[in-house]
Amino acid sequence: MGGLPLGLYLTPYYASELGVSLTVIGIVLMLTRITDVVTDPLIGTLSDRTSARLGRRGLWIAIGLPIMAISTVAVFDPFIEAPGYVYLFFGVAALYFGWTLIGIPLAAWVAEISEDYHERSRITGARTWGGIVGSILAIVLPLALAWLANFGFASLGPEKAGSLQPMLKILAWLTVVTLCVSIPMLLFFVPQPRFVHTQKVDLRRGLKIIIRNKAFFRLLMSNVMGAIGWNSINTLFIFFVTFYLLADATQWPIIVLTYLVGQFIGTPVIMSVAHHFNKHRMMATCSIVSASIFSLVLLFEPGDYYWYMLLNLFTGLLAPANAILAPSMAADVIDQDTLESGEQRGALFMSLWGMADKFALAASAAIALPMVQFFGFDPQAVNDPAGLKALQYSYCGVPCFFFFISVAFIWNYPLSREKHGELRRALADRDLVADIPDARI
Repeated sequence: MGGLPLGLYLTPYYASELGVSLTVIGIVLMLTRITDVVTDPLIGTLSDRTSARLGRRGLWIAIGLPIMAISTVAVFDPFIEAPGYVYLFFGVAALYFGWTLIGIPLAAWVAEISEDYHERSRITGARTWGGIVGSILAIVLPLALAWLANFGFASLGPEKAGSLQPMLKILAWLTVVTLCVSIPMLLFFVPQPRFVHTQKVDLRRGLKIIIRNKAFFRLLMSNVMGAIGWNSINTLFIFFVTFYLLADATQWPIIVLTYLVGQFIGTPVIMSVAHHFNKHRMMATCSIVSASIFSLVLLFEPGDYYWYMLLNLFTGLLAPANAILAPSMAADVIDQDTLESGEQRGALFMSLWGMADKFALAASAAIALPMVQFFGFDPQAVNDPAGLKALQYSYCGVPCFFFFISVAFIWNYPLSREKHGELRRALADRDLVADIPDARI
């Protein structure tokens, strides 16, 4: 619920309502990622080397809870009346740091729960499905708020017509409540695997092993390219549906909801068929089909709001493939590193993964926003047909370009199902496997 407004609503809110320019927002989002070069690997390494008695994953998630909660409110329900680019920078940087403290240990924890090639996809699929449910709540609850405002609860509505502030405020506080409920449940009920036979590898040798890991490099680059594509869509979404599709603020959530419903339906379908295929080929195929469907945006005329909703539903059906299979493949890559280094460094790998994801989020803003502005689109003016076409072509062309680069990296991915089976047998021979306690439920 915190991530959805960050990708969809932050840019139009700070640009259209608070007066921060698109280019400045893009630069600020890019600069907030600089700190991740230090913090992400640091948190990953600290989590990997934290005593199992303290909870090598849970301890850092607990620390991240108050940081992410406070910063989420600061960004989407600002503490000052006129937040500028300096406020935006520190607010988003703190939010990302809290996200790092929670997300990196959690991703490593998910990767460690099972050692089976296909079972890992089932686990990441369950987590993906839960995230979709959270996103649906993030869309439905503001709609309920607007409905109540129209039926006599005027205090719940925006002071200015079309303002995002009431919606962002409720999402921010719901995110805080959800964090305060779900993290204690996680820490109490989910077992934390223990690795008792690993050794500690020095930093220089450890980095050399990572650099030589061809499977990890290809997977990481594929994920970055795909993430830039998806985040470019998110960055320009509000502008496209408002200025080109002529949808108003009450219709934005419904458009997003159709996409999420597609994901909600598609996730269990992908989970049910994934065990029949190698993960990388299935992920690449789904990306190609999804990009081909999305390219139909180029055929839309201004006002084709309902056609876009239908397209959103079909792209949503395939979108979970990457969210399910890529983290599952990352867990397989960690096995290869464990065999070569002798140390279980899941959180370090996930820190690099998370850093790349956040770089992609910032890079998409730094690429898409200046580009669409350069070609003639202005969100604070009445745009002529050329400006609207610039918005349409950027909205479709930028993501599709990165989607196909992503596929090129992953198509001949070297760590197949058969290769992973050999890895697991080698790890068992060297006693480099996890002790996984039973869950307390």
